[in-house]
Amino acid sequence: MTTLDRRASLTALALVALGVGCPDTAARFEEFETWTEDQRPQGDGDGDGDGDGDGDGDGQLADMTGIYLFALETALGPDLPLQFVTDVDMTVAEDGESATADFSFQPLSLTMGQILEPREFVGDPLVYEGIPFDAEGNFEIDMGVVNVTGVANPVTGSDIEATLTVLGQIANAEAMCGELEGMLMSPLEFDLAGSQFAAIRLADDGSDPTTLPTMFPYRCEQVEEPPLPDLSGTFLFALETALGPDLPLQFATTVTWTNQDDGTALADFSFQPLSLTMGQTLEPREFVGDPLVYEDIVVDADGEFDIDMGLVMVTGVANPVTGSDIEATLVVRGEVVDTDTLCGELEGMLMSPLEFDLTGSQFAAVRLDDDGSNPDTLPTEFPYRCEQTGSGG
Repeated sequence: MTTLDRRASLTALALVALGVGCPDTAARFEEFETWTEDQRPQGDGDGDGDGDGDGDGDGQLADMTGIYLFALETALGPDLPLQFVTDVDMTVAEDGESATADFSFQPLSLTMGQILEPREFVGDPLVYEGIPFDAEGNFEIDMGVVNVTGVANPVTGSDIEATLTVLGQIANAEAMCGELEGMLMSPLEFDLAGSQFAAIRLADDGSDPTTLPTMFPYRCEQVEEPPLPDLSGTFLFALETALGPDLPLQFATTVTWTNQDDGTALADFSFQPLSLTMGQTLEPREFVGDPLVYEDIVVDADGEFDIDMGLVMVTGVANPVTGSDIEATLVVRGEVVDTDTLCGELEGMLMSPLEFDLTGSQFAAVRLDDDGSNPDTLPTEFPYRCEQTGSGG
């Protein structure tokens, strides 16, 4: 079986699954959104898998630019997905609530009845430009009439002619999934309604069959959340209290991160206070006092975590709001924004130098290139609220 023949057939089947014979595409798309509701993040504007700019529903679309393995299971051939190396070039609007993307579907050859070989490029790519995405990551590609060589068709091995429409959704920052509609016209007539697809990001250009994944999703229900990023390193942790807006306390915070097999993680945090002149945010920012250490903090699969700090005492040298020693009870409620960023809220009660409810206090933490001990290398512009990180939280 030649690579060219397989590619053509794969493309044809995929196109068939994508969409001929759709008398009411809008209605079907609404059905798809309902069907995938449990598999995709909701646009609640609170920040990461889940909508933090990575397409998981936090009101900021992820930039899905990259190369994907796009696997399409037609209703005609269950568990025999057509496969495409799909190049996505995406432009996200400045407000993060819409986007457009160009798609190029390069068919892969597949022996009839097989899903892993030979998977070589075959035939010409199918190109669709200017595809719009809405605020929740939904998109639709009307592929029109598609012709694919039988070499890319693992179901029958025959050349394919079909009309296809892709009804897709960003599942997370590494994956898309959805349904395809259409009508297969050759080698037989068949309604492709109910066909499904999933696409996962590749580490290379997909041209080497030996590097393509041997296990991959081809339905929304099979798409897994990507593992949490390893946040090991040192961050500038800036905490804006409700008592002192725009005068954040700052800590050089070292994180030791261990991902767990169940998709969660354990993290150790060490918060080293930085000195700050009262009313200032940039000086002197030298290490002062002992670090506050919290170990084995559980980070859930969505990247959310709580640190119950208990009773915290911080020297007044690190307090830019009043310059007084601080005694307070604190709970950090945080989330992972990306590999280099954390943010969230703090709750608790300031007990000294005055009593004050700290509910509504916020923080953000950005990765540093060093251990944070040199004030000259600390950033002079940095976030201290989720909204300043682009997470939408």
